[in-house]
Amino acid sequence: MFLLQIIKKSTYCCKTEIETVTLHMKVAYCYHKNNKHTYAGDTIALGFANAFRDMGYPFRFFNTNKLRGMSTEKLKMCLFNPDMIFTSVENINLLPLDYLKQKKLVLWGQFYTSCDYEEQIHCINTETKLLLNKYRDKHDILIWSQHEEEINEYFFSGYHKELGLKFIQLIHAADKSIYKKPIVDIEYDFIWIGNTSHRKVRYEKWITPLKKVLPNFLEFNEHSMCDPKDIYKGQYYAKSLISPNIHTSAQVKHKILLNERVFTSTLNGAFQICDNPIAKKYFTDDELLIAKTPQELIDLCLYYLKHPNERVGMIGRMSQTIMEHHTYHERIKSILSTYKIIS
Repeated sequence: MFLLQIIKKSTYCCKTEIETVTLHMKVAYCYHKNNKHTYAGDTIALGFANAFRDMGYPFRFFNTNKLRGMSTEKLKMCLFNPDMIFTSVENINLLPLDYLKQKKLVLWGQFYTSCDYEEQIHCINTETKLLLNKYRDKHDILIWSQHEEEINEYFFSGYHKELGLKFIQLIHAADKSIYKKPIVDIEYDFIWIGNTSHRKVRYEKWITPLKKVLPNFLEFNEHSMCDPKDIYKGQYYAKSLISPNIHTSAQVKHKILLNERVFTSTLNGAFQICDNPIAKKYFTDDELLIAKTPQELIDLCLYYLKHPNERVGMIGRMSQTIMEHHTYHERIKSILSTYKIIS
């Protein structure tokens, strides 16, 4: 009860302060930090953070593991009194929304309609739907998805059609502050960054044979995690000849999405070879190579091992496209445009 009283008083005081002092909206980003099951989680969070801060917005992280119950993390959020809150839709129950009035909630959406394409796809539950119904008139809710349009139409349209919520597609992006020029004198044959468990079959078919052919490699997965900041500072992508980017079988077969490394790795200097044909929607053949089979991946790696300089132009062209169209700055502008906010 004492903590509830502090929250109510602190929220009222903070609101007055925001109206008179803050020029930009305050942004809170709530997520499970260092979650080994979603290696990209920290990379995406860092990308949004750097972009918002660069654009002049007060920004603060909150750990969803600490938001449970009447915690001090909830109190800290109320004291910060954000105008916009980012989190996953299933975390809406962790937010102190009864004490934060008229906020903009930007929620990464779970599948609204059940999908059996792969085990890692989770569908929104009844409790979360009820909470969205409860708060949709008290807060301005925007659901976003990184999936392709066809997937969104079939599996995500319920957010708008049934619950009446705003919805936007935001494909993955890159943090423009991590940009590095390509390096000609490489140190490693290839680099693998990302979880392996949910793409075990394709990893063993594509990456395991590559290790035998090119033994001088770097690998960071859920068993040997590395902070994204260290990866960028160490220029591990740029120092590697090839950055193979392998998706799950379902992501390729059903054209679900492009993972964040399609954008992040190249902007950090990587010469990427991808297995997902969706990439052709966003990048040309002289920007990004698509390998159709494990053997084709090996053949391409061996070719560029002998002709490393041919990589440089492709890295530069793809990086330019990413900087122009696929940065977190661009994704934030799309969000602000949906809310009819001029940054």
